[in-house]
Amino acid sequence: MSMEDLLRSMKAEAQEENAFYMEKYMRHQFSFLGIKTPERRALFRGFLKSYKGDPLKDAEILYAYPHRECKYMAIDLLVKYEKTLTPEDLERILSLALKEPWWDTIDALASKVLGPMAQRSSFVKEHLVELISQEDIWLKRIAILFQLSYKKDTDEALLAFMLSKGLHTGEFFVDKALGWALREYSKTNKVFVQEVLHTYDVSSLTRREASKYL
Repeated sequence: MSMEDLLRSMKAEAQEENAFYMEKYMRHQFSFLGIKTPERRALFRGFLKSYKGDPLKDAEILYAYPHRECKYMAIDLLVKYEKTLTPEDLERILSLALKEPWWDTIDALASKVLGPMAQRSSFVKEHLVELISQEDIWLKRIAILFQLSYKKDTDEALLAFMLSKGLHTGEFFVDKALGWALREYSKTNKVFVQEVLHTYDVSSLTRREASKYL
């Protein structure tokens, strides 16, 4: 299945009623075709059967389309081929992340694409760490969440650093990300998270999120 075939198949799967509720859930910020996740994944599996393209280039093509499902498909492609991505691709991926950014695309790119890249490359890791100092809240969120799936491999000092740098922004999506990162790591090390919450004056949102499994 070519990229053109994939796009035609996606349009053929469009459901106006689904699109209405998807757009409502996302506060009417984005356009949807109305393809639910199971159907999108089925289309993606069919696309992969004969896929021989350039994952990053094709992700950029998909990202250029207005419908949100195209961005989800682009991220699916990057996740599938994340081991082929190199430090030289980092800026292109971050550029994609900042195109119509919201938690749905940012979180997937941070934890499923950029996170694994950072585990393979100190250059990528150092660059992602620096994002916590950026003004853009979505770049901050990437910095906070790229370790989300690391479990026992989480850099605790770095997690605490992210917390110290992300405090008092007053930004919902930053506070939420801090709480989520701590909550996820509490499944691995509750004591560390308890100590961090005792040490730092975190927002009520961050504390509530972080304490879910404590």
